Amino acid sequence: MEKNLEYLFAYYQTLRLHARGLVVNDLNKRIKTEQEHINWKGITLASITEEALRFARLEWPRHYMETYQGIEKSWEHLFHSFMNNKPSNFNIAIWQDLKDKKILRGMALGDCSHGKEHLNIRYIERSHAPDYFRGGVLLPILAAAEQYAKLLGCKHICLKGVQNSDEFAKYGYIVYKEGSPSGRCMKKEMSHG
Repeated sequence: MEKNLEYLFAYYQTLRLHARGLVVNDLNKRIKTEQEHINWKGITLASITEEALRFARLEWPRHYMETYQGIEKSWEHLFHSFMNNKPSNFNIAIWQDLKDKKILRGMALGDCSHGKEHLNIRYIERSHAPDYFRGGVLLPILAAAEQYAKLLGCKHICLKGVQNSDEFAKYGYIVYKEGSPSGRCMKKEMSHG
């Protein structure tokens, strides 16, 4: 059974890497202006690692505001829960090399429904540091989720616990559930073609 689980983790990791690669290729085609090159310089789409978890635990809280104190559980707890139980999980860390420093700009974590009908993005967080990423982390996170969902054959992507639906609506997501235990939910239908 352990070999089968190892195979599944490797298989889905390959799909996640391929999805991120597709996003990078697409972004490189779209970045045209000098300002866009400056905004996106040094960006890396990666898997969530112990380094990312440590950065989020130690650095991000230093820049939280009165109105925002981070997600309700630690990223370590969430990530290890997903990694131990869900080989097909979606995870991404957005890094930027800036002025000889490696800065974690954002992370997201999700899972697939049984039968892979939909991909659930359950947690998204960005850095609130004053030198935040001007390109915005939602674009690469959602683009990677969409590519991954397509590779899995999912019918749609669901965003759970959305605070600001306007922020996601501009990426084609619509509210489909208000006031559920996990908060407002949004979804986007996937086209496979």
